[in-house]
Amino acid sequence: MSSSSGNIEVTRRWMYERIDLTTNLVSEEFCKGLENFMIFAKNQPLFLENGKLFCPCFKCENGRLLQEEIVWTHLYNRGFTAKYWVWISHGEDYSILNNHSNAVDNFTNYGEDVFVSASHTRSVNPYEAMVSDAFGNAESRFGHSMEEEPNAEAKKFYDILDAAKYPIYDGCKEGLSQLSLAARLMNLKTENNLSQNCMDAICQMMKEYLPENNRAMASYYDTKKLMRSLGLPYQKIDVCEDNCMIFWKDTAKEESCLFCKKDRFRPTQRPGQKKVAFCQMFYLPISDRLKRLYQSENTAKDMRWHAEHSASGGEMCHPSDGEAWKHFQVVYPDFKSEPRNVYMGLCTDGFNPFGMSGHNYSLWPVILTPYNLPPEMCMKQELMFLTILVPGPNHPKRSLDIFLQPLIEELKDLWVNGVQAYDISSKQNFVLRAVLMWTISDFPAYGMLSGWTTHGRLACPCCLDKTDAFQLKNGRKTSWFDCHRCFLPTDHTYRRNKKNFKRGKAVSDTPPPLRTGEELLNEVKTLPKTVDCGGNHGRLKGYGQTHNWHKQSIFWELPYWKDHKLRHNLDVMHIEKNFFDNIINTVLNVQGKTKDNIRSRLDLKEYCNRKELHLTDDGKAPIPIFRLQSDAKSTFLEWLKDVKFSDGYASSLSKCVDKIGGKLTGMKNHDCHVLMERLLPIAFAELMNKSVHEALSGVSLFFRDICARTLHKDNVTMLHRNICTVLCNLEKIFPPSFFDVMEHLPIHLPYEARLGGPVQFRWMYPFERYMGHLKRKVKNKAKVEGSIVEQYINEEISTFGSYYFEPHIKTKSRVRNRYYDGSDQCMYQFGEIPEVFSQPGRSSGKANEIWFQDKDYHIAHTYILLNCEELKSFERLFDASMAVDNPGINEDDLILLREKDFAGWLQKHVENTWSDHLYPKWLRSLVHGPMIKVTSWPMYFCHGFIFHTYDYGKDKKNANYGVCVKSTSSSGSSDPDFYGVLREILEVHYPGPVLLKVVIFKCDWYDSITEKGIRVNKSGIIDVNAARRYGKYDPFILASQADQVCYVPYPRVTQKRDQQWKAAIVIQPRGKILVRQNLDLTAMQYENNYPVVDVDPLQVETLTDLHGKVDDLDDKEEETECGSDVEEENYDMELTDEEPE
Repeated sequence: MSSSSGNIEVTRRWMYERIDLTTNLVSEEFCKGLENFMIFAKNQPLFLENGKLFCPCFKCENGRLLQEEIVWTHLYNRGFTAKYWVWISHGEDYSILNNHSNAVDNFTNYGEDVFVSASHTRSVNPYEAMVSDAFGNAESRFGHSMEEEPNAEAKKFYDILDAAKYPIYDGCKEGLSQLSLAARLMNLKTENNLSQNCMDAICQMMKEYLPENNRAMASYYDTKKLMRSLGLPYQKIDVCEDNCMIFWKDTAKEESCLFCKKDRFRPTQRPGQKKVAFCQMFYLPISDRLKRLYQSENTAKDMRWHAEHSASGGEMCHPSDGEAWKHFQVVYPDFKSEPRNVYMGLCTDGFNPFGMSGHNYSLWPVILTPYNLPPEMCMKQELMFLTILVPGPNHPKRSLDIFLQPLIEELKDLWVNGVQAYDISSKQNFVLRAVLMWTISDFPAYGMLSGWTTHGRLACPCCLDKTDAFQLKNGRKTSWFDCHRCFLPTDHTYRRNKKNFKRGKAVSDTPPPLRTGEELLNEVKTLPKTVDCGGNHGRLKGYGQTHNWHKQSIFWELPYWKDHKLRHNLDVMHIEKNFFDNIINTVLNVQGKTKDNIRSRLDLKEYCNRKELHLTDDGKAPIPIFRLQSDAKSTFLEWLKDVKFSDGYASSLSKCVDKIGGKLTGMKNHDCHVLMERLLPIAFAELMNKSVHEALSGVSLFFRDICARTLHKDNVTMLHRNICTVLCNLEKIFPPSFFDVMEHLPIHLPYEARLGGPVQFRWMYPFERYMGHLKRKVKNKAKVEGSIVEQYINEEISTFGSYYFEPHIKTKSRVRNRYYDGSDQCMYQFGEIPEVFSQPGRSSGKANEIWFQDKDYHIAHTYILLNCEELKSFERLFDASMAVDNPGINEDDLILLREKDFAGWLQKHVENTWSDHLYPKWLRSLVHGPMIKVTSWPMYFCHGFIFHTYDYGKDKKNANYGVCVKSTSSSGSSDPDFYGVLREILEVHYPGPVLLKVVIFKCDWYDSITEKGIRVNKSGIIDVNAARRYGKYDPFILASQADQVCYVPYPRVTQKRDQQWKAAIVIQPRGKILVRQNLDLTAMQYENNYPVVDVDPLQVETLTDLHGKVDDLDDKEEETECGSDVEEENYDMELTDEEPE
């Protein structure tokens, strides 16, 4: 520890010496220091703007904005949060360690003299601070002396600094400057996607309405010109019209392409006219953008999170917990030694900026994103850096490496030399280095990036040439049928099975070996480079037979690329969607898309021993067990139209149902994700053969488990075993034509999860959303690339500037989302209120006043008392008293006595022993009970959920009335959780000076008796019997205790009267990232993220009875009227010979 840091710990030791050990009271020194702290904090801009402070007590930990009196009370009673030596949340920064004489520690001189604001190290004007941050430690670079003529960069700095200092007009409010107005206008344009004409009109209006001689900009051009000084650089590089080369570095002066000989420039119309290239690419250097992460206080400190956090017990919640990250740090310890070095991922994909209805145009952005940040900040839109924009309209195909040259060159320089950067959080200059960890892309782009073609028999980039894939004789497409038994344990029964897989084949092979980076580099180092041959290299010898290499990827130029354990990621998003599409189209027998057609039946006869599915002599095909019959199909589609989820969980799936065509249409990636992971095991439970249902459920469970927010290394090992069994189970059921490469790739996903950590940091969802954002930014359709880059630069400036806006200015990042629960609002004017009465929550809708019935009044009051942590000592006294009065009383009887008599006993006990010094003010109000009149609400927002009462929400498209509360057995037994329906939302008030209030839910509970009222099926889904109710009248819970669930009925052809089992799907709070760690990580709102619930993986079983009956979820002795046994002579007259696309 540095001496300066030690000094501040000595001079501020009073912060952690609250209690005087001699008197056992709060020490006088602490009281003086606390008073100094409050005076200091109240002179900071945050308090001056909105009258609130961040509370640094050990419980709030600077996470809540509270009123002055409450902050003082919290600190007085609780003390400061640990190691808060520098008051970073209250205006100080770390430079105080180096200039500690200015710190607020002189207790004999407090008052105005202790006002040490950020102006000692930062300007009071936030826009001056913005300029300083943008230029990176500008004071030390440019100094304050103007004796010499400043250089161009220094002049730009001083010009924009003047724009920040001088008022917009004489006599205006302090802080209103030309720069502040420009920043606001730029933010207004980018966040609302306004046109330039609109911005010109706004600027003109403001210029006219402000007093004369004002300094407001007259047009948007003037605004942009001023703000561009804060922008980051970009380059335009000429490109060959056929994508053969870029005119860059040594070839920058060439007039024509070195490969195709086409001209670089368009013909000029007159002598001396500026030459215009046929095609240009945009390159936005990444170094400047990484440096800015450390120039802004909003991100600088968080960039060290990856090195400061620690995962416990083999859990992985971040890429830094994966084996690939740790292996890299072992190989390069010098890179690890500087925690500010940046770890990045790269993504690319193509999109049409004109949409599906426009003309063909393929635009390929290359995006980099840093992984140093905590999970809730990783891959946010403002932290995705557009680095290259490959121009259209033509697809780059194998020429992608040509456009990546500037980026690879810069990445090499960042690795070898680094760049000088300034860390504003520690006020230090340092050398910033960076590493590219891996790439993220869909499967076709995987081949473009890696150099291994991802189609044909050798399409799998993990198995490489060690594959048993083959071409179907009749279907004439590659099949990965029976390629997965080699991944099973050596003693697995499937390995010896010669009947249900390929006819007469047993498997003794081991899985394909995984090749190291060195081995792969030795394979590709003799291959041609795209850059050297202009992307026109021919087919290599042995291509498609012994290998699928078509080039040496440009990424091998990175010195560390061979040392990575994971270089390119398989995209779970696209794999899951394609897998689901194949399943649903085959199960529903969608013509043209099903994998079961005439050719597949011919191939089935060729390779498998399934005579019951062979074509008959007259050309008809028996109905297989994996296809839904017409009545079951209608039931499934009708059920899907009626399925309800909670708000924000999924889009309206009913819009995707085509009942007339008997299929699903317009399914987005996320729709497939929800159906695959949540609904597939429910949908076919009673509509399909039992073995088919179990096989499909295994696929669903695998994707559910692999997509968990937090992975455990042991569970990842189980997932690998599971997916081997799952794929083999499918091979026993579906024909060989079903198994294309997308059904094979999941076998490799657990291995990549062990290396890279959770898939949320390595899949395409956030990048797809970002590309959609770029598409919406196109203003000039004649110059698509330039328009996108222009808007991107503006957004960079706008986002950076918005960090310095005054607290009252609303931006998108500050706007409360629809799940806002009032967590930053203070509820009481008194300090130290029990936690049960200060839980965040926000009621909504039309309020009604109702009155408690006597029975409900007593139950609600007692429940609140028993859930008040501050009354546990009284509860123990009551238990001891009851034990004396009732010798030998058991736990169950004691619980009944608590529920019956504790409230009355507590009131008498407090009244008899009352003392103002002994008890807090709120206690007397509490023990006397609540008011009999309560407020009833139809809606309540609480910790990421929107709750509706059943009567209010039953007719809505969303179902927000399902509740679940965790079992709280005092005996420590694993009792089942309680599931129910929310009937009333009640706001209970306690009379008295404190005005305590608490929100409780009144619910109808389903029976919690195992197997009769609640059960867990083989798929790990919790089922509740909606026909049974909990026997005891105990309807109330605290709103803060409720989790949200959706109840999804099982589709049935024949309904039962006595039993109504429904699947209970537990919903994750919106806007929260739940990580099982000591750190409580709260996410910024990801509006489009899917809800995920972490569930421990289940062991997948092998299938033994392929032709079993349909699984009946209710009475086992009864059968449903659906499904079909293949031994029956049923034929499908609609089966066609049409091959899917």
